[in-house]
Amino acid sequence: MRVPPDHAGVEALLTREARARLPLRHQFLLYLDPFAFFKDATTGTDRSREQALSYNVERRSILLTYARRWLLIALASFLGIASAEALAAHVPLFIIPAAGFGIGCSISVAVAAWSGAAYLLLGTQAVRR
Repeated sequence: MRVPPDHAGVEALLTREARARLPLRHQFLLYLDPFAFFKDATTGTDRSREQALSYNVERRSILLTYARRWLLIALASFLGIASAEALAAHVPLFIIPAAGFGIGCSISVAVAAWSGAAYLLLGTQAVRR
């Protein structure tokens, strides 16, 4: 999802009513995108960048939820690898789902690590203030 430049859409997404009005596909993307609720602090005037950074620091706890979510997805994918490999011992065609679960597990771990790193980096911004 693209965030509008005025950041009004980001703040509106924090309300349950606004998210309920979105199509199911957008709700699913919000469920998986750890940075959808954050503002872009790299563009605009100095004042707008400072406000966006302050907004992001205040809402950094959202990233812990996403890190846990993606670690759970990684765990489920890892268990999928094990079960698919056990089936592949009898039917070699099951190695394909095992590879898919492996890719999913790798991506999930990377997104969880990325969310955790962003949480820590936003924490250092909170300490500087």
